[in-house]
Amino acid sequence: MSDAPAKPISDTKGKDKETLVSIVKEMTESMTGAQSTRHWAEDALWFDIPPFASRGIQPALKFFDRVFGSFQSCKVDILETDVVVNGDMGLVCTIQRVNVVLKTGDAKRLVVRETDCFERRNGEWRLIHQHASVPSGGDWDGKVTTA
Repeated sequence: MSDAPAKPISDTKGKDKETLVSIVKEMTESMTGAQSTRHWAEDALWFDIPPFASRGIQPALKFFDRVFGSFQSCKVDILETDVVVNGDMGLVCTIQRVNVVLKTGDAKRLVVRETDCFERRNGEWRLIHQHASVPSGGDWDGKVTTA
């Protein structure tokens, strides 16, 4: 048995990457809990910007429906996308600009970093973990600084 690290399984045709990006885009366009969690695994773990975390779809469904119910409109622009697929695991990391108008007329704008972790189960990609965050300490322009 070799001690060499396993080689990543590449998605040479990019089909898996395209599928995962389309799922993330679909989630950004959703306005109900059912739409938002359509591709989630039953045991999905979720951490979001408001101080909220859940395991499983039901708590997230209720949370999404309550939050989306307070929106007059919500537009999400994906500014940057990084995708990694290795066999039956996939990661999609995005930077998103979120513009929300509440039913009260108040407008909110955020730049968000979201990481969506997927596992292929029974031939279908299922979201198993989602983490959304905003940098602490004020406004962020969405640029990632690299070395």
